[in-house]
Amino acid sequence: MPGITAWSSYHADPSRTGAVVAGASLASLARAWSADLGGAVFGQPVVAGGRVFAATETNRVVALDPGTGNIVWSASLGSPLTEVGGVAGCGNIDPLGVTSTPAVDPASGTVFVVGEVSTGGGAVHHQLEGFDPATGKVVLTEPVDPPLPSAEEPVHLLQRASLAVANGRVYVSYGGNYGDCGTYHGWVVGVNETGAPGLVSFEAAPDGHGGAIWQGGGAPAVDAAGNLYVSTGNSNPDPPSGGPDTVEYAESVVKLSPDLKPLAVFKDTTAGADDDLGTGNPVLLPGGQVFVVGKTEVGFVLRQSDLSVVATVSGICGSDPDGGPAYDQAANRLFVPCSDGGIQTVDLSRDEAGPRLAGANGPPIVIGGTVWAARYPDGTLSQFDASTGALLQRLPVGESVPHFASPSTALGLLLIGTDTGVAAFHGGG
Repeated sequence: MPGITAWSSYHADPSRTGAVVAGASLASLARAWSADLGGAVFGQPVVAGGRVFAATETNRVVALDPGTGNIVWSASLGSPLTEVGGVAGCGNIDPLGVTSTPAVDPASGTVFVVGEVSTGGGAVHHQLEGFDPATGKVVLTEPVDPPLPSAEEPVHLLQRASLAVANGRVYVSYGGNYGDCGTYHGWVVGVNETGAPGLVSFEAAPDGHGGAIWQGGGAPAVDAAGNLYVSTGNSNPDPPSGGPDTVEYAESVVKLSPDLKPLAVFKDTTAGADDDLGTGNPVLLPGGQVFVVGKTEVGFVLRQSDLSVVATVSGICGSDPDGGPAYDQAANRLFVPCSDGGIQTVDLSRDEAGPRLAGANGPPIVIGGTVWAARYPDGTLSQFDASTGALLQRLPVGESVPHFASPSTALGLLLIGTDTGVAAFHGGG
C-alpha cells in the first residue's frame, strides 16, 4: 500500500501536530473493514511494521491485518476494573482497562500499552507491557503506578493521556476519574525500555491535590532535546472562580527534562474553578514555540525555552476545547476540537480565532492539506479543506465512538476506534 506506512503514537509525531503528508488518496472514502474486539477502543489505532495495533477497555491488545482487519495476534494485560463508580466513587468508563493510545518505538518496533488491572477487592495497579509487533510476545512487563503518598490509592488515578516514547523510556501520565473523586495528584512517570526500570516521576500539585494530566487523551509533546511538555488541570477541590489556582503546577504548562525535572512553568492565572488548562495536550510549533488552550477558551502561544507568553488568542470554541489540536504548517493554522461541536480554526499569522468547522467535535488530524475529525458519540467522519474550511466529505462510521475519538492514518487507511473495536476506511478515488 502506498503513502504513509507508520503512525507510531498519538497525533503521529513527538510534536503532536497530528499532521502528515498524504501519499494515498482518501477521496470518496468507503469502509474497508471493521474489527469487533469485544471492547471500546478509546485511543487511536497505531500502525507499524505493516500491522494495525489497538487496545480495548477490556485490557485486550491486538495486531490486525491492515488488508482485512483479521486478528494476527491477541494478548491480555489482565482483568479490567468493573463497577468503577461503586469501587472508585466516580468515573464514566466501565469496564476500565486500556484508555490511552499505545506507542511504538520506531527503532525497536516494540508496541507499548498501559492498562488498569484489577487485583480483586477493588484494588488495581497500572501495568506497562511491551509486545513484539510480529509475534505478540511480551518483551517488557512492568508496574508503573506512581510513587503515591501514603493513604492514596491507584484506583483514584485514570491513565487517560496517551503514552510517549523518548530517551529510551516510556512515559505514562495520570489524572483522576471523571468526577475527581478520592485523593489524587497528576503524575508523569518514566521507565526504561530495557534493563532495570529506573522509574522517574513528576508530581503535580505537591502542595495540595489534583493537577490532573489527562489532556483529553493527548500525549505529552517531546522536543528535539527529549524534553517533555504537559498541561495540567485544576487543584482538587476546585479553587475559587476567576483564578489564580495557587497550588503548584496546577492550571499550568510544565516543561520537563528527560528525567522529569521541571525546567519551566507557565501558569494560566485566570483559570479557576474547573477551568482545566489541561483539557488538551501542548503542540510544538516551528520557531521554538508551543500552543496550549483550555476551558478559559484562551489559546496561549509560548516560547519553548522558558514558557514565556508570545501571544494570546481569545474566543476559542465557545465550549470546552477537549483533546489534542492539530497543526497545518502550510496554512499556519491550528485546528482545535470543541466538545459541544465544531473544529475551531486558529490563524497563527494573525493570532486570532477564525471560523469553526461544523459537524465534528473530536481531536482532528491533518492529511495533506485536509482536516479529518470525528463526531462522538454518534460516529461520523468529516473531511475539510485546511485552507478554506470547506466540507469535502462526510460519512458514518457505522457505530458509536468513544469520547475524544481521533482518527489515525497509514497504509492507505483512515482508522478510528469505536465502542466495539476498530473501523477502517480507504479512498475510492
